[in-house]
Amino acid sequence: MSEAVLVLDMTRDSIAPEARAVEMRRAVLPRAGAYLAWARGKGMPVVFVCSARRRTDKWFLKFWELANEIWQPGQQPIAELFRPEQDTVVHKRRYSGFFGSDLEITLRELEVASLQLIGWSTSLAVATTAIDAWQLGFPTTVVSDLTISHAWGGHTVDDTQKWSLDYIAAMAKSKIVRSDDLMR
Repeated sequence: MSEAVLVLDMTRDSIAPEARAVEMRRAVLPRAGAYLAWARGKGMPVVFVCSARRRTDKWFLKFWELANEIWQPGQQPIAELFRPEQDTVVHKRRYSGFFGSDLEITLRELEVASLQLIGWSTSLAVATTAIDAWQLGFPTTVVSDLTISHAWGGHTVDDTQKWSLDYIAAMAKSKIVRSDDLMR
């Protein structure tokens, strides 16, 4: 059994000029690229878990804009991070990478026992995926400097990031680690 990296919602649309927190997201890309190269070098499977929105998804579109539209170029993984000959792509319809997707069976086929999570948003996709992973028996490590939260409910980005990571550690029993500590 092995450990895999889940790359959550790091899609082309997520770094488009109109995307939320685009400057913060773009700033993470060099570190994310170095970390993914390290993980691949260790033989870890890398699974890009990409939101897949449909124009018919009236529930989701009541609250969010249409981005990551399924089968469109913006829904694809960020090119500078993705290695199509090595990496796997899973489409998800909601926040959690497990909800309504084939992520669990993909991980079982890859004989994965534990996960390292990177991507955005810490308070949504990362948190719900970590909790679902725990419920399915996959211990998780959240690579904190390769996740980004957003300002919610009058809280700053930093406050929301800290609260989200604390919540994930408590509810999903996740280890919270920086990429440079993992790559030592």
